[in-house]
Amino acid sequence: MFTDGKLARCLGVTLVLAGLSLASPVQAQQSPAELGKLGEAQIFADGTAQDIKAGIANLNAAAEAGDVNAKAVLGKILLDGYYLTANPSRGIQLLHEAAQAGHAGAALTLGNALLWGYNVERDTVRAKALLEQSAAAGDAEAMRVLGEQLVSGNIWPADAARGSELLEKAMAGGNASAGITLGSILLYGTGLPPDRKRALALFEQAAASGNGQGLEMYGEWQMWKASDPVAAEAMLRRAASLGRGSAWTILAEGAMYGYLGPHSRAKFAAFAKQARDAGQTRIEVLEANRQMWGISMRASGPRTIAGLESAARKGNADAARFLIGLVRDGNHLNIRKDTAKALAYVDEFSKILTALESEQLGFSIKAKAARTVSGYRTLYGELLQRKDLLNDWFGRELVKASPNLVVYALQSRLKEEGRYSGPVTGIATAQTVAALKAECIRSMPQAACRRGVLDPAVAGALLLR
Repeated sequence: MFTDGKLARCLGVTLVLAGLSLASPVQAQQSPAELGKLGEAQIFADGTAQDIKAGIANLNAAAEAGDVNAKAVLGKILLDGYYLTANPSRGIQLLHEAAQAGHAGAALTLGNALLWGYNVERDTVRAKALLEQSAAAGDAEAMRVLGEQLVSGNIWPADAARGSELLEKAMAGGNASAGITLGSILLYGTGLPPDRKRALALFEQAAASGNGQGLEMYGEWQMWKASDPVAAEAMLRRAASLGRGSAWTILAEGAMYGYLGPHSRAKFAAFAKQARDAGQTRIEVLEANRQMWGISMRASGPRTIAGLESAARKGNADAARFLIGLVRDGNHLNIRKDTAKALAYVDEFSKILTALESEQLGFSIKAKAARTVSGYRTLYGELLQRKDLLNDWFGRELVKASPNLVVYALQSRLKEEGRYSGPVTGIATAQTVAALKAECIRSMPQAACRRGVLDPAVAGALLLR
């Protein structure tokens, strides 16, 4: 994945944006490390006035001069696309160089990108090595990420003992998110035996420092799993009071589906208003579901589409993604699938979707149109060439769009690995399902496998492995 080719000598857009010579009088008087720190301070307005153009130019000059920290900072900026147009290949190269030089932050950034396929082809083996490097250097966030995945076994073989040890160590190192991660694992028993008493204690500890994420998780569990509407509402309100606007959306969803006790649905409007006031864009997806299925109103497909179009045209990316998927698949009630219209929406809303999302949705629409083994074979070949498209969300979307393509892809891969001997047709025969169950048990948490291997989340996760 990584090459030893020469680095590009300039950033392209950086120099255009900066309009500055890299050999300014200030630069000439400073070491690369000093210049890099100045650039970082200028970009993030840390003790000085923000000057992004000058900051980028100074960071670039420092990185070109060999400053490792400047490479790490500039690499992340280029990978993320904040402050200037993204240049993932350049960003990854800089992060790679910084990580090789022992920079723990660069190893963490690059490891996370490779772990999730963020603007780079997914490589979980390389990701683990980088995260291990960062954790060994004392980075608590790397410990948290490693610990979570080792406990869950979702990506790498499960090692609950080491994973929980890493999470505890990250917590001791001051990483509050590690406590929430461990609490979530204990709440749902994902890789460790459930311990809801300790989970709540960890969440309350985080809340005491102003972080309501754990309380939101616990309230959601109380609502959907424990069927305790009074306690759930109180807990979610507490989370919202700590700045978790998404708690209002969860409350609205619970109210809509009748999970908040007597007169539950009558509470929807108030919670929806709170969610909107908190900037929660997913509330428009809930409104679309209410309209589409006729929850507390008369069902209407056209009004559902109109509402989503209006929200998307106002910049709501959640509404745009839902709209595209809905028109791509139809709902077997009042909205017919229309792949041409779905493609038109992808084009219309490309400015509010990421470039990756647009490509993923476009591919899923092509998959929807495939009907033959030949078609599945062609798309599977394309998918092998575009592994950068693969992430959890895309896996689920692809299953929804074309379960046969996903089955074909899994049959092909398992056959290549010697784990399946049946025909490769895209049809989920009993032999196919048995092979998928065996693969799920081998490589994923048992709790996930119990949901069924053709569940979108499970099949999508198997596709990513």
